[in-house]
Amino acid sequence: MKHFVLAFLLVILLLAGGLYGLIRFFGHNLPSPATPREMEASLSTRLLDAQGRPFDEFYVEDRVPLRLGDVPPAFLQAILATEDRQFYRHWGINSTSVLRAIRSNVLEGRIAEGASTITQQLAWNLFLDHRRTLGRKIREAILALRIERSFSKDEILEMYVNQIYFGEGAYGLEAAARRFCGVPAAALSLEQCALLAGLPGNPAAFSPRRHPEAAKRRRSIVLRSMLETGAIDEQTCERAMAAPIVVREAGGRGRLGAYFTEAVRRELAGRYGTERIYHGGLVVETTLDIDLQRVAEEALESQLSKIEGLILYPYLFGRGDEMLASYGLPPQERLASPLRLQGAVIAVDIATGAVRAMVGGRDFAESPFNRATQAPRQSASTFKPFIYAEAIRQGYRSNDILVDEPTTFRLNDGRGTIYEIRNFDTREDYGPVTLRFALAKSINRPTARLLDAVGIRRVVALTRAMGLRGRVPAVISLAAGTAEATLIDLTSAFGAFGNHGILVQPYLIERVSDRYGHELERHALQSEQVLDERTAAIVTSMLETVFDFGTGYEARSALGLTGAAAGKTGTMDDYTDAWFVGYTPEIAVGVWVGFDWKIRIGGSTTATGAKAALPIWVSVVRAAQAGARLQDFEIPLGLVPARTCLHSGALAGPHCPSPVEDLFIPGTEPGEICRRH
Repeated sequence: MKHFVLAFLLVILLLAGGLYGLIRFFGHNLPSPATPREMEASLSTRLLDAQGRPFDEFYVEDRVPLRLGDVPPAFLQAILATEDRQFYRHWGINSTSVLRAIRSNVLEGRIAEGASTITQQLAWNLFLDHRRTLGRKIREAILALRIERSFSKDEILEMYVNQIYFGEGAYGLEAAARRFCGVPAAALSLEQCALLAGLPGNPAAFSPRRHPEAAKRRRSIVLRSMLETGAIDEQTCERAMAAPIVVREAGGRGRLGAYFTEAVRRELAGRYGTERIYHGGLVVETTLDIDLQRVAEEALESQLSKIEGLILYPYLFGRGDEMLASYGLPPQERLASPLRLQGAVIAVDIATGAVRAMVGGRDFAESPFNRATQAPRQSASTFKPFIYAEAIRQGYRSNDILVDEPTTFRLNDGRGTIYEIRNFDTREDYGPVTLRFALAKSINRPTARLLDAVGIRRVVALTRAMGLRGRVPAVISLAAGTAEATLIDLTSAFGAFGNHGILVQPYLIERVSDRYGHELERHALQSEQVLDERTAAIVTSMLETVFDFGTGYEARSALGLTGAAAGKTGTMDDYTDAWFVGYTPEIAVGVWVGFDWKIRIGGSTTATGAKAALPIWVSVVRAAQAGARLQDFEIPLGLVPARTCLHSGALAGPHCPSPVEDLFIPGTEPGEICRRH
């Protein structure tokens, strides 16, 4: 008997030593988790719009963390009934399941059955590769024991719910609920909870989108498991099993605000690095208004499609032209087909600089190149307000007279070249015109005379002060719009006219927080007084006339624009670029239409700023005004209003056809009544 006891103890010691050696061998270099933060999953960075509504994410693993208390009880019951009924009773490993799995695996001669508890699955997902080997199973068990020593059962279950993979890039319950059911996890029904609880076992095989019948069978297994554990009754089980599988439709063409999102991503990557924005779980509060963004995207696409439907393009391209547009360029710099009409829209809060909408093209997936921020184009007549602003700064009045007549200039090119500037509409000579009329009608020849009189270099200096960073050569052809500018720069500069002469830097990000809610950054207003507020108010008054009697007349007469607004059309002589940039007392909006290459859009009935760009502008402005109390532009101290004749510049008489409300520095207002009408 004594020998038997000694032999038994020796066997026990050998087994214990072997087990210790096994644990030492396989446990070497395994992580030793101590706090939940050391076991953090990769979290997506969420983007919120100005009202706090989520609209996009950056992620490698799509994941939104939940607290255990926010997880629907039906899902917890379903996952425990299906994956680990002994979860709250075992210590990381379920001995009964292990023995059953060993028997099955020995009979099969391979790893055929897992027997993994929820804790083991968590260890596997957090720390181990996905190879089905005996060594990995031993490491998984060792890690499960360490996790059980470090965390409570509820902490383990919460980490599991947020870590587990459900398929189609969705990690964690919240991401899966949105991906497959189109609702947040808190709104999941019993049938949806059972459906999702069945996915982690084999997300590909049980995908409700690709294999709905297999998903339904798997859901039935989960529901029966819930019935067996007493989580639901027989009647509830039968009703849930009979319910159809309903899955949210997969996303269609393009993402809302894709160009805005990419601009935000670039900013964040520059400040925090790519690793953090894709894994760090940042919360980014942006300036975007997703409702206005949707209107801008739809208005642009609708108008461009309409223009394309009206125009028969008489241009023939050789084989390979489209290939050359993208050859050798990274995806983010590729342009679209040269025959695909493009456009851009941007909307900026003039008081703060917050970008409320940004559309950089028709389809981000086709061409990520952002035409709102990255594409300097010749600005056409949208440049004219800067010439008139400099004139007002120098003491000109908006009712002063210019002359529209054939005009030539001798260029300073060393050869004495004579340059003749022509009006866009060459059929009419207006003769004497007021500054206000010349700007409203966008007449080139008197504008060129004014540019020459006030000084070309002084106008260039003003545009630099007002934020135009494109190519603005000091040449007389600036009057015809040869200066280059991006849409965002032009729109921001126009906003300064409506913001008392204060230029506010446009921005996209209000606030950034980390995954724990700690604030990392908050936007600080960046502004500069670039114009005297009286000059800005007079220019605004002149640009209001564009809608009343000028090139933007159809905005009110045909397109339904109401309320105070100021703006300017722009059309290149060869119809390659169509613009409208303008503002209300609250928001500045810019629109550009054209091809990526210098190709004629169409003719005077389709391709002018008024025909091509203005309808988009009005749609966006009307959406921005919806539900708001319309305001008038403020008249600052130091200016007095006077009703004048648009044509003669004198005080308006009873027969003047186009009376306007003019603004003057006290003592400079006209004293005579119009004799022309």
